[in-house]
Amino acid sequence: MHNPLKILLLEDSPADVDMIKRVLMKHNFIFSIEVVSTRHDFEKKMFEFDPDLVLSDHSLPQFSSLEALQIARKKKMNIPFILITGSVSEEFAVECMKAGVDDYILKNSLIRLPSSIENILSKNKVKREKDIVELLHKELLIAYKKIEDSSKSITDSINYAKLIQNAMFVDKSMLKDYVKDSFIIFRPKDIVSGDFYWFSQHNNKLVIAIVDCTGHGVPGAFMSMIGYGILNEIVNLKHITQPAEILKKMNESLNTALKKSRENQSYDGMDIAICTIDKENSQLEFAGANRHLYYYTENRIEQIKGNKFGIGGSHINSHKAFINHKILYNKEDRIYFFTDGFADQFGGEKEKRMMTKNLVKFIGHTASTCLTEQCNKLNSCLDKWQGSIEQTDDILLLGLQL
Repeated sequence: MHNPLKILLLEDSPADVDMIKRVLMKHNFIFSIEVVSTRHDFEKKMFEFDPDLVLSDHSLPQFSSLEALQIARKKKMNIPFILITGSVSEEFAVECMKAGVDDYILKNSLIRLPSSIENILSKNKVKREKDIVELLHKELLIAYKKIEDSSKSITDSINYAKLIQNAMFVDKSMLKDYVKDSFIIFRPKDIVSGDFYWFSQHNNKLVIAIVDCTGHGVPGAFMSMIGYGILNEIVNLKHITQPAEILKKMNESLNTALKKSRENQSYDGMDIAICTIDKENSQLEFAGANRHLYYYTENRIEQIKGNKFGIGGSHINSHKAFINHKILYNKEDRIYFFTDGFADQFGGEKEKRMMTKNLVKFIGHTASTCLTEQCNKLNSCLDKWQGSIEQTDDILLLGLQL
């Protein structure tokens, strides 16, 4: 024992007090002891001395050991209490143990006192540790329940947000109403997505876009809903269909929506690839903000580069000049554009990113098949590549035959 054991001894016989002290010292106990013989002194020392252990004679004038036990346990519920007495009957011994006495030692067998103390203190230590563990376990269960309830509430809210997001966004199957031979691979990383696709027909032209907003999950979803609304306003209300002009207007509107200025800079923004398809004139227009178009024609795939900056983001200049590309296409030509989630997905034997060049190469190798089959092959390729690795980001890839 590193600290002295504080013993409160209830005993009115000086000879018995000396005998108890000698027994303890003989067994190398380090202790401090207070001796009392009356109820008043016992109650006083229980509070002042705050003992670790009570040793008590059974019968004192106008005070008994069982009365002392009640007082001691009222002050310190688990304090060890050992009865030291002369001869006792078996019935009395049973009564004492039922009352809560930890042990009783006959005065003619004091040699057993040290081992009794050690045994009781050891049991009490184990019990205290067990009580602490049980208390911590109970507190952890309560905390876990709170976290579980909070998690469910948050998940329910996000699932409801997904319903709102899905209700706002056009269903991907509707793209086939405009372009029969087309597909969209869309895999949100979380319940809601920061990537989204958008298309609308205006003045006999199909305007179609894929958008990658800053972040994913809830923050990305907020940005996606802002971007979706801005696209609707620019194309469907302001009747702007030229891709470069759409991007310019989007940049202005997003900076206004996010209240950006040179003093209030942030990295919230979007990467976009946007096309306008004019079927009557077999003409395709494209502009990109950190996104590119991949054009498949005559058994080869070409990259048509967008600008190397996004919408919003850390660029404060709202007058960015986006390049508008024009292409005359043939009926068998195809176009593909995608956000960075597919190419950035970790996987394969070495668990590295797929990389854009490998994705484009795979698209080129499978472009001779029908679009439905190509879509299946791209999904299978992604599943095989990813394996058991967690999805890195939102994934969006769109392909269509012109």
